[in-house]
Amino acid sequence: MSEKYLKYVNAFNNGDMDELLPYFETVENILRFFHKKDLLDYIDPFDSELADYQIEILNYSLNVANDKEILEKCIAQLSDVIYKDDTYYLYLRDREDLADLFYGGSRDTSARDVAKAVLGEDDMWDRWGNTTDDIYRDVIEELNPENIELLKKHILDVLTNWKIEVDDDSPDLFHNYADDEGIFYLTPENVGDVIGDEESFMYLIDNDYLDNLSSELYGIHSNAYNSAYETEVYNNVFGELETFFDVKTSKWESIPSSYNPEKLIEHYVLKFNPNEVVNSIRKYVAERNNWGYYDYNIDSVGTWINMMSTLMDNGDEPWLDFRIPDYPSSSLVDKYINEFFPDYI
Repeated sequence: MSEKYLKYVNAFNNGDMDELLPYFETVENILRFFHKKDLLDYIDPFDSELADYQIEILNYSLNVANDKEILEKCIAQLSDVIYKDDTYYLYLRDREDLADLFYGGSRDTSARDVAKAVLGEDDMWDRWGNTTDDIYRDVIEELNPENIELLKKHILDVLTNWKIEVDDDSPDLFHNYADDEGIFYLTPENVGDVIGDEESFMYLIDNDYLDNLSSELYGIHSNAYNSAYETEVYNNVFGELETFFDVKTSKWESIPSSYNPEKLIEHYVLKFNPNEVVNSIRKYVAERNNWGYYDYNIDSVGTWINMMSTLMDNGDEPWLDFRIPDYPSSSLVDKYINEFFPDYI
């Protein structure tokens, strides 16, 4: 480096812009000159003397000069980003930190509130207790063939050799199947018809012939309804996180402490989508440069989560957001009814 250029580089690294700006007018022009003369490598944007100009330097180095070494230095400032196996991962001690990426606006319950509950595995919802007023319509009619067979067996086990003398209060089906003496016998051959006839089935329920079956059916529906709602909310949260991460591969890992290698610390690990880390840093420095002031330098934000939430808070990146459902999908409730049914009956 010639003596003339060394003077410019030293002045810049000392933060003495008053000496340079009369000749170059703007910091960007200075950087462009250094770039043309292959002098950018002599500029350390993370030197404390250049803190007021860090964002401008990084914006030029990353978005104009495409300096990969500077990019790696930027990534190194983000304590929650780790490079391994040719890709980048987000490492979190507390999974709830991801909730900072969600919209937390003025709604009574925001997407951020829900995300924090889901990610923290908290039960933020009051579980619905009375989820149906019609167990025949909402449970029995939704059972698949396998569960109908289980129900048949259950009824026959409870009502072994069961018979009843039909009268005016008996279901029509009982009258139709009664023998010449007016007796209806419950058999393996007709139990399916009894289940398929709401009047007959509810007659057995309402007259306490089937012990605790009624409460079990209400319990099945309540569990299925609440589980379906929680599943939908969970899928909403992790579906939004797919904006940045391959959530299907996320997992908890035990990692040795940097202070005590014998102590293992649990971290939640998410693999970034391709180019996400690089693109987010480039966008951050470009947007910060447009703002015209330099709070929150890269070495000040500390983490990728904080960097992104800063962008989002200033409207330069959309918050992760979703509509919080009022009730669960009926098809998912029905799916869970059939999944849970064998555990109850």
